Amino acid sequence: MMKKSIFATSFSDWLPNILPIAVTLAILPLCATLARAQEPNRPPAGRPAPQIMLNPEDIQIFADPKTTIDANRPDVPHGKLELVEYDSKTVGTRRKMMVYTPPGYSKNKKFPVLYLLHGIGGDENEWGRFANPNWMLDNLIAAGKATPMIIVMPNGRAQKNDRAEGNVFASAPAFAMFEQDLLKDVIPAIESRYSVSKSREDRAIAGLSMGGGQSLNFGLQHLDTFAWIGGFSSAPNTKAPEELVPDPNAAQEKIKLLYLSCGNKDGLIGISQKMHAFLKEKEISHIWNVDSYGHDGTHWKNNLYYFTQRIFMKTTPLKSVFQGKFLIGGTLSIAALDGKNPAELNLAQTHFSALTPENSMKPDAIQPSEGNFTFERADRLVEIAQKNGATAIGHCLVWHSQTPRWFFQGANGQPVTREVALERMRKHISTVVGRYKGKIKQWDVVNEAINDGPGVLRDSPWRRAIGDDYIAEAFRAAHAADPKAILIYNDYNIELGYKRPKAIELLKSLIAQKVPINAVGIQGHWRMDNPDLTEVETAIKEFGALGLKVMITELDMGVLPSRYQGADISTIERMTPEQVSVMNPYTKGLPETVAEQQAERYRQAFDIFLRHKEVIGRVTLWGVRDSDSWLNNFPVRGRTEHALLFDRSGAPKPAFFSIQKAAASAK
Repeated sequence: MMKKSIFATSFSDWLPNILPIAVTLAILPLCATLARAQEPNRPPAGRPAPQIMLNPEDIQIFADPKTTIDANRPDVPHGKLELVEYDSKTVGTRRKMMVYTPPGYSKNKKFPVLYLLHGIGGDENEWGRFANPNWMLDNLIAAGKATPMIIVMPNGRAQKNDRAEGNVFASAPAFAMFEQDLLKDVIPAIESRYSVSKSREDRAIAGLSMGGGQSLNFGLQHLDTFAWIGGFSSAPNTKAPEELVPDPNAAQEKIKLLYLSCGNKDGLIGISQKMHAFLKEKEISHIWNVDSYGHDGTHWKNNLYYFTQRIFMKTTPLKSVFQGKFLIGGTLSIAALDGKNPAELNLAQTHFSALTPENSMKPDAIQPSEGNFTFERADRLVEIAQKNGATAIGHCLVWHSQTPRWFFQGANGQPVTREVALERMRKHISTVVGRYKGKIKQWDVVNEAINDGPGVLRDSPWRRAIGDDYIAEAFRAAHAADPKAILIYNDYNIELGYKRPKAIELLKSLIAQKVPINAVGIQGHWRMDNPDLTEVETAIKEFGALGLKVMITELDMGVLPSRYQGADISTIERMTPEQVSVMNPYTKGLPETVAEQQAERYRQAFDIFLRHKEVIGRVTLWGVRDSDSWLNNFPVRGRTEHALLFDRSGAPKPAFFSIQKAAASAK
């Protein structure tokens, strides 16, 4: 049975803030009694439990890990856990802290440091009462999931008698005093005794309850010292967000990770909710994880597990790993282009050598009404690509979906003639491609023109208005506007046996007509169980044999059960709430076993791409983070997909590392 901290939920009965101290002292007798309670969130006798109000965003984004995450495993190398004493000038006495050094610790290497703080009723040993941080890190490091680091667990009660005894709440002011002890005594002692990096990028601070409040207070107010900050069910000692983050822009720039968590049964959740709401309003990237626990050791242990996997990350950008092989790309959403999703934008700029607009260059976005062109977001994408040395991709010029009706209708609502529709298409293409001549290097000219049923071509509005040759005319118009651009035909499921012959027939026809087509785009909206990747390899070979480059244009690897295949939105049957529930099993995060299976699936796909890198010109992920994926709303809204390389917090998933390894081992 998990041991629990002696700190119960007495804070949930506190006033909204621990300060002023006079108010705190007035309720100390009650708090002292509650501090010895053994069951979190139990209200005092005769008093109602605190009311917990949950918001739509208060959701669990990481699945509960196995209970053995901190087990003492004999099959992995072990670090060292030791009790260390230091002289505290702040307190005027000799104090103690627990220090973990990882396996392979050596004076010949500089290690990052996590300062891990405890709650009001604990001391330097409290983390060991309900978790084993040393064994947890041993296991994570052995699995390659965490950076080897030193963990320092000091006593956050900066007073001469720092034992958790008597009325522990009487020592509340000493927890505020610990800020000076930490900065002036603890950190210098660690840096003089151990081989550690003194860079802010190599210092993290996190804690539980009172220690969570300390971590937010100290970390956010000393961003010159700490770059990684975590608060697990932070207590009322947490200062107001406005005070902790007076300059949101500076905070966004300096913080490498800000991690907030709380249980949905925790009476203190309002404190973290307030912080999350402020950070969201100020567009400061952060993690907000709300699990199903209370103010207890399971919550703290689980969130320490996920926090330590996300700090001190120095991942090699994907664009560097795939340099010389093919372009590796991602999309930018409208929110990212509008500056409302900085986390997505930062990841895209860091990792991708090609950038595709998800929706901001489709016909309805570019020319919603005749002659009314709106280029602001497209201009922004090109600007971002140029700034980062990335290739801008144009998506898409001609499509049956997301195209305004005015292209095909006259003023009276009747269909226009072929000549009018053709002229409107040509003008749209020449205006858009001409504006970005030499700036956008690749264009998805025609999208999803092949029929899923009988016959080769879809009965689209473009085909009805112009005729079968609308595809050839679109490519000719794009080539005339920018003769050097790579022009692509893009479609879903054309790697599959039922549709590939139709694609080949269309492509051969275009080539025979000397239509200026350079590449074919396989979208790649795939799942864990389909398609058979041997079909993908066959398609790459057959398309390449036509003399065309092959682009994987919209890759994702869905993990949710599904009754659909491909991306034809118009054919999706609406589902009942009960069906959605069955189709959406990972609402509380992706289980690690499934993440590993997805990683293997991604590796297999990239092995194929790399084997045919002379044909593959680009591989683009359709999205950046799982939270940004279109699959969250397809086939119905509210699904929780996990189809991309970065999770909802922006951390790389096992799939990310699997394709990195595939690229590194490719000849």
